[in-house]
Amino acid sequence: MAASDQNDRIAFLSTFPPRQCGIATFTKSLISACRWRINKRLQLNVIALDNPDLELAYTDPVKYKFDHRGRIDYVEAAKFLNYSNVRVLSLQHEFGIFGGPDGEYVLDLVRELRCPVVTTLHTVLDKPSDGQSQVMKDLIALSYRLVVMSHKGISFLRDVYDAPREKLTFIPHGVDNLPLVEPDNYKEQFDMSGRRVLLTFGLLSEGKGIETMLRAMPPIVEEHPDICYIVLGATHPEIVKREGEKYRLGLQRLARDLGLQRNVLFIDRFVEQRELGEFLKAADIYVTPYLNREQITSGTLAYALGAGKPVVSTNYWYAEELLDKDRGVLVDVKDEDALTEGVLSLLDDKEKLREMRAKAYEYSRNMVWSQVGQRYVDTFRAAMNATRVRAILPDSTMRYTLPVTGVPRPKLKHLAALTDDTGLFQHAIYSLPNRNHGYTTDDNARALVVVAKFHHLFNAGEARRLLGIYLSFVHYAQRPDGLFCNFMGYDRTFLEPVGSDDCFGRALWGLGYVINKGPEEFKQLATEIMERSISNRELLQVMNPRGKANAILGLYNYLQRYPEAHDIEGKIEMLASKNMELLRHHAEGDWVWFEPAITYDNALLPHSMFLAYEATGNESYLKAGVDTLEFLLDKCRRGNHFSLVGAQGWYPKGGVAAQFDQQPIDACALTEALKAAFISTGNRQYLKDMRLAFDWFMGVNDIEAPLYDFVTGGCLDGLTYKGSSRNQGAESTLCCLLSLLTLIEMYSEQNRIGA
Repeated sequence: MAASDQNDRIAFLSTFPPRQCGIATFTKSLISACRWRINKRLQLNVIALDNPDLELAYTDPVKYKFDHRGRIDYVEAAKFLNYSNVRVLSLQHEFGIFGGPDGEYVLDLVRELRCPVVTTLHTVLDKPSDGQSQVMKDLIALSYRLVVMSHKGISFLRDVYDAPREKLTFIPHGVDNLPLVEPDNYKEQFDMSGRRVLLTFGLLSEGKGIETMLRAMPPIVEEHPDICYIVLGATHPEIVKREGEKYRLGLQRLARDLGLQRNVLFIDRFVEQRELGEFLKAADIYVTPYLNREQITSGTLAYALGAGKPVVSTNYWYAEELLDKDRGVLVDVKDEDALTEGVLSLLDDKEKLREMRAKAYEYSRNMVWSQVGQRYVDTFRAAMNATRVRAILPDSTMRYTLPVTGVPRPKLKHLAALTDDTGLFQHAIYSLPNRNHGYTTDDNARALVVVAKFHHLFNAGEARRLLGIYLSFVHYAQRPDGLFCNFMGYDRTFLEPVGSDDCFGRALWGLGYVINKGPEEFKQLATEIMERSISNRELLQVMNPRGKANAILGLYNYLQRYPEAHDIEGKIEMLASKNMELLRHHAEGDWVWFEPAITYDNALLPHSMFLAYEATGNESYLKAGVDTLEFLLDKCRRGNHFSLVGAQGWYPKGGVAAQFDQQPIDACALTEALKAAFISTGNRQYLKDMRLAFDWFMGVNDIEAPLYDFVTGGCLDGLTYKGSSRNQGAESTLCCLLSLLTLIEMYSEQNRIGA
């Protein structure tokens, strides 16, 4: 490298140890292989995809980590890379390790980068979903080179995704340079002397097909009573988090039921490469009974081949390629009899076993990490020669109509502080919950929207925990007739027989959002509660305008989950038409509004019109949404900020707007409505106004007083002529959080919508 490259870097975007993940192990080995083949003045750094819930402690070469679930974090990571003299990014791609639907958040990072990207594809699907196909095509377009570890993967990239041939590079999966040894010499350390050893290793999950191999074992044991099948590896951490050890315990029960207690050994831990090498040396046969025929790579199979192990494997794609020409035995997926026959054919034929060992070892010599590392370094150098990083870069996010610069990272700290095991407290004394005022269904229903959106964007365990509390509260608040009680004292006693129309509508909004975007385990209960409420058509008809509007939001989200529910579309039509009647009655001259005054939660009304249009296709709702939103924007715009209608007198028709007290609920409703307006119209001015509405929380308001608390993550209750209130209650905090989450959600969608 030239002297000017002294502080330049190659960065690797991947999971990384101590995270237990096959791609993390691959990346660690790849970096070691590359390090010995570059000038030491070129540094190798890791940008680690982190899961804060795991509380992992990273060391060198990790220089930056971020929560893989947070969309805004990908943009921040790109900014870090752009200002760190990174000459090329090595991106390790697998759909599941990145945030967002089909791992789409990684595209936010790649789009912001000013250096070339070399993407290693650990998965290439031949029948992708629409979302997977789009993510892959975008990644192909944004990458300088695509490294693929199988020839079939290259064929798929060409045939399925139309990838340019010149972008594709085949580099095999790397393997350690282990000696070809006699297994019997290494069995004593595992107390396996005199026994035949079968081995499967890797993180356990249902797709590994271990149960098929267990069912194949009894006939093998009958002929070879000394056999031992070692299942080496911890259960995948993500599966443990969701399901515990259900899969492993089921395998152990199956082994006991089959009478295999003396012939199957489960080793429940994640082993490092050095120790794995010792297990491989001791194994007579390696077994991969995978269930997924479409698996395009397998590090475990590559490592086994590198150790010269005879392999019996199901015929998934990568195995077909690596075990061609008698380098292993292939059987059909889930065919336990064929697995039995395959293992016995090797155990009973020592000459065949030796020949297969030699063929596997010879083939794997071009896969050792020393050669693989050199080929990666050559690819990185080609990328660096093609494109250089500019020394001074503008903030690339500013080129978007809706930027995300200058926004805080969403956090649930204050919301959690206002929540006990009953629900969300209504009010706060400064930042502490005020227990004197108890709880409301209003706030717990709104909280359902916030934490469901937070979970959808960040997949956070804390959001799931809080969602369970709020959903349980709403369930408890529901009456037999489908209505809801609202105010509850600290003693858990409801203080009124039935809640307001607003309460009913907000409950439907929260439930609908959980049904659409919430975690799967909560959707059934949310559906049951909501269907009990909306089964009575008369309840919907008698609500006030905001009750109807909130109900439209809930029904719209229900319809996204169940698009075949045509009766829901009819209910939306009925509610929207009722509010349209109000608009026709009150609109006069330059007064284009649903009521004789602009009061509270105002933008909710045009917001519901946009969603009614999206659900029904009725153009009159779109026109009503645009006309009333523009009317509201005109009344609230003050130069470079919004002055919201105050609660001390509102804005009566023919009168003047009260300037104070301005409420967070109005800034939130405006942010949400502007998002819906942009989606329905494609008008990018709404994105600019959306950011301006959110910035009201940040101090872009009449008295330049910020309401967001960067320490607690809460929001002050309102804006008065004396300044902002010092209390951080539920409604204000929820409104600020929802606005922030909506802004982040909309950021990377803005270029996929409209003209």
